Amino acid sequence: MKKFLFAFTLILIFFQASMASAQQKKAAKVDIDLTKVSQTFIYSQIFNMMSEPESYLGKTIKIKGTFASYDLPPEFGRKKAFAVVILDATACCQQGIEFVWEGYHQYPKDYPKEGSSITVTGVFKMYKVQGYDCFCLKTNDVSF
Repeated sequence: MKKFLFAFTLILIFFQASMASAQQKKAAKVDIDLTKVSQTFIYSQIFNMMSEPESYLGKTIKIKGTFASYDLPPEFGRKKAFAVVILDATACCQQGIEFVWEGYHQYPKDYPKEGSSITVTGVFKMYKVQGYDCFCLKTNDVSF
């Protein structure tokens, strides 16, 4: 009987570990990973995302770039916007994508320094401000 209980316990532990691993893989699913491609490709991809956003809405995107913050006008309902910025190959032009870090995070205390490297994984979403479409990555995954 003890051998049976021991074997049954091992099977349960193995099953729970397998389920947890599968859930982590599912949660970490990234549709578009821009951390493993060139700056030029990332720059082009972000340009395409802004030109044809309907193809990207709801997709999970991972991107690495430079952290930037911007002051917003009152109609946005918040004081600051935060972005991942990418320079093109010649470093003459830049493209960026706003990210909205869900939860309670205070600026500047919880954010990286301006110009530092940052990686964001989030879902590409659309919101409207005074009738205009705006796009961002909604995220809980910010590393710097």
